This record gives sequence, structure tokens and C-alpha cells, in this order.
Amino acid sequence: MSIAEIQEETTLTKIRLKLNEQSIKLWEPPYYDKEKKKGEEEKVHELAVMLTLELEMPIPHIFQGLLMLQQNALERLAAKNKFEESGILNLRIRCAKGLKTRSRNIEVNSTDTGDMLVNKIGVMVDRNPAMLRLISGGRVIQADKQLKDQGVRFSSTMMVVLIASRESVQVVEEQRRLLEQTKQDAGRLGEREANKDDYYLQVADQTGRSLDLPVEERKAIIISMSLHEKGRAALAKADYSLALVLLLEAESEFSSVRSDLVSQVDNFAILNLDIAWCYLMLQSVSELPNAAKRLEVCEQKFKDSYGTNLDRLLTIKGSTGQEAALLMRLHLLQGIVAFHLGRENEARLLLKKVQIEAELLNVNEQFLDQIVEMGYTVQEARLGLRAARGSLELAVDHINTRREEKAEIRRKEQEDRELEKLREKLGKCGDGSWVNVGYYNTLVRMGFTEKVSCAALKQSNNSLNLAVQLLQEQPDLIELAAREDSEGVNEEDLAKLISIGYTPEMAKIALEREEGNLEDAANLLAANQGELVNLDIQADEAGRKGKRRRKDDKAEKADKEAYTRIKEGISKEEENHLDLDLKIEKEYLEKYLQLVNK
Repeated sequence: MSIAEIQEETTLTKIRLKLNEQSIKLWEPPYYDKEKKKGEEEKVHELAVMLTLELEMPIPHIFQGLLMLQQNALERLAAKNKFEESGILNLRIRCAKGLKTRSRNIEVNSTDTGDMLVNKIGVMVDRNPAMLRLISGGRVIQADKQLKDQGVRFSSTMMVVLIASRESVQVVEEQRRLLEQTKQDAGRLGEREANKDDYYLQVADQTGRSLDLPVEERKAIIISMSLHEKGRAALAKADYSLALVLLLEAESEFSSVRSDLVSQVDNFAILNLDIAWCYLMLQSVSELPNAAKRLEVCEQKFKDSYGTNLDRLLTIKGSTGQEAALLMRLHLLQGIVAFHLGRENEARLLLKKVQIEAELLNVNEQFLDQIVEMGYTVQEARLGLRAARGSLELAVDHINTRREEKAEIRRKEQEDRELEKLREKLGKCGDGSWVNVGYYNTLVRMGFTEKVSCAALKQSNNSLNLAVQLLQEQPDLIELAAREDSEGVNEEDLAKLISIGYTPEMAKIALEREEGNLEDAANLLAANQGELVNLDIQADEAGRKGKRRRKDDKAEKADKEAYTRIKEGISKEEENHLDLDLKIEKEYLEKYLQLVNK
């Protein structure tokens, strides 16, 4: 938006706030004659004269603003009456960058679907409807749902954004599938366990350490975070329309995550910040009230995650310089929103605060180049200098420390995964406890085989001394137990099949035939009425094992493909969202400082 357009919008906002403050209704007498259905311009002019001292604006500006606000109010009133009579919605159309339309309004039935509405708007803006997305009240309008079920009201504003302005229809269709595919992939990988699977996704805190979460909660937060990452990737490419759609979908998924879990990670705060930033980049003034609410949420979540004065963050990470860039963007957006909502004094204070923050976050370009020449990345250099408050030596120390911390976290997580995999492989003792991995390794180092070491610990219920005694005094019995264990079945799965009516003998045969797969064993028993004695087990064994391998290979291939799709376009650097060069922020800061100082 040009400065002139911003000033006009701000003038209307100031007048509107003053009218609300004094409970003045321009659609009622004395400012409007209901019988003649005509505005009383003389009374409106008198009101403009009365407000000129309070608003500190020229009378002609106030008068024209009052007439515009009166017309808007009358249109909303007419839209309300028409909706009550016929169910027809009169929606305001606001086009984001790259779109234009002569008409500002569109009439549709409240029972129309989102798909029907986007087709009509496609005609208005002369674009392929497949390339458009509609946003109202901070939510993406769904194609297959009726408008009345999506919170669309008689006077709602519909923001229209363009996805892929110059791409082919094939690329557009890929973008249409992107959202659902991302949800499916993230959901699939979110169910995988780090200790069992090669392709999985995890949730980490600010230090990079994984959070131990129940499967369903991990799945929900991973879906939302994956969509957020896809949105960030679009933001990095300055594709703000696609970014906004993905970010709003991520927010929708976040709603199913419990609040105390959200407070452990800063993602929800950053998500709201990113959405508000998209609104600014798309120059969508109509969404400013929505942005204001988001920034409030963002500020509170930052306090929850980082501490009131970043004290919690300082304790966790040892520095606050990187996250300070996010706070600068937050304060800048708050200042811009305050200005547009007519709160000029508040805007002025916030923008001055941003000025100071920008100075503190300035990075010495010579130091940046020197660090990069040492073999570090630009991102590491910028974040390091901010964390070290501009000191070259301390920045290098910080980078090396962070690298060591990350490497140690990854090494420890890898060790834990290997430990869990081994524990799963070894199984449980007779008393139900897991075989002690440390004792198992001790026996193996003593020269006993892996199988007999495991069997001895199971027989002794994790008593190392007794296990050694058994191995020395009764090696044949332990060897026999090891063979039986390798050919045996899971006792818990066996008990489940017995509990639903199958005999222990048939349940054991079914589990052995299906290589321990409980679901397949149950299906086999059901298909043969629980009698498996006469089946040709030997003849079928080779084919069955081949089928199992193909099934496992297919599942692993699907996991790998999902993992590849999720990672596509997403930065490998976990602190990428903190690496802001602040060039655009400084341009907006200068622009709005000019406006508040006029």
C-alpha cells in the first residue's frame, strides 16, 4: 500500500473509533432519514465540525470519512435484512497482491459451498478458480463445506489470494494435493517409533532435545508443525499466498493439541507471528483485527516459552540474541497494527522500541564475512554474532559450542534409539520385566553367545549372579531355553487370542505361522474356524514368508516416500526461522516512522 492509501485507511479508523466511543450511529436520525432513505448531509457536516478538534484533522477529511462510513453501515444493514429474509450473504471482497476486481461485493447463498463461491470469484478476478484460495475470519474456506458451516456471516470480508500466478495447471493441481498429502505423510511418520523405525518424525524443545509424547499427541503436533514448516518454506521464497494457506491450516491442526504441550515449544507463537507477517506482506488491511489478536497470542506464548525477560531462554540456551530478532518483528507488527487501528501514541512508542532493537541486532558485515571465510555458514555467522552481541571471538566460540551441543544431543538420541531397539529384541523375563541390556552386554563380553546370555537373564529374572551360575552349571538347559525362546511366541499376544475363544494350541500355531503378527494370526484363525491342524503348514511357509517380506518392504518404501515428501523444500537447519536479515523489517520501520511522525 502507498503512504496515501495507508493515511486514508488510518483516517477512517480514527473516525470510526471516535464514533464508537461516543455511541454515534450514522444510519439513524439525525444523520439519516429512514422515510426518505437518504442521508442528512447537513447534520453529518455539523458532526464533522464538532469532531475536528478531537481528531485534529481538516473538516473536509472528516466529512468525507463520515459519508464513507455511513454508506458502509447502510450497506451492512441492508445485507443483514436481506440475509434474514432470504439467506443471501453479501460478502465484501478484498484481493491480495496480484489480483484486481471492479466489484467490491458478491452475493451468494449461505448454503453454497466454498467451491461454488471460489468459482464465482474466479470469474470476477479473471483467474482460474483452481489458483485461488479464500480466507475469512482467519480460516481457509473449505471447498466441500457450506459457507454457513464455516463461520461466514452476512457481512463477512472474504480475502482472495492467488496461488501460483505463473505456474502451469499441473503445478496448481500439485499444490491442491500438497495440503492433504502433507497431513497424511506427517500422520504416518508421527506414529512411527524412533526405537523401531528408520523413518520417523520427532518433536523437540528449544535446545533440540526430543520430547517424549504419547503417540496421538505426537501425531497431532507433528502434522501441525509439518504444515508450518511447509509454510515457512513458502515464506522463504516470498510466496506469501501459499504460505498463508499452509500456515492457517497448521493453526487449525494445532487446535487439537493440549495447551500445556503447546507451551513447551515456541512453535505456536511463531506460527501466529508468521501468519500476521503474511497479512502485512499481502497488504491485507482488512485482516488487521485478526492480526492484532494473533500478536497478543504470540506475545503471551513467547512469555510462556522464553520467560518474561527471556530469562527462561537464557537459562536453557545460554543466550537470547537469536530469538530477539523474532521479538523485533513482533514489536514492529504490533506498532503497524496499532497505527492502523488509530492508536498513534502506542504505535509511536512501539516503533521507537523497534528502532533500538534494530540497532542492537545489527550485524557487522566485515565480521560476518570473516566468520564465513573460516568455514562456517552465513546463518551460523549471523546467529553467532547476535548471540555474542557483535563480538567476533565470542561468536566463533558460540558457534562451536552450539555445534558440540547439537552433536552430543544427536549422539545421545542415537544411543537411546539403539538401546530401545535392543531391549525390544531381547524381550521380557518371566516376571514381566525387560531384560537388562547392561547385564546382557556384560555376559556377551564374558564370552557367552547372545542367545544364551538373553535366555539366562530371562531364566534368572535379571539376576546377573544367578545367570552366570546357570550358564556355568546348567549350560545345556540354558541352550535349550534359548532355542525354545527363538522359536516361541509373545505370551501377551497368545493370551489375547486365548481370551477371545481360541485354544492355546491353535493360538500358538497361528502366531508361529504368521511370525508373531497378532492381527494376521487372528485373521488366520477366523478364516479356519480356529482349526489349523490339517493345514499344509510346510508347503505354505515359503510363500507366507515371501508375502511378509513384501508387505514389510512395501511399508518401509511408503515410509521413505512420505519422509522424502515431508523434507522437500524444508530447511535442514533447525534454527532457520531465527535467521532474519531484517532488511524488510527495517524498510517497514522507516515507512511507518514517517507516518507516525507526520
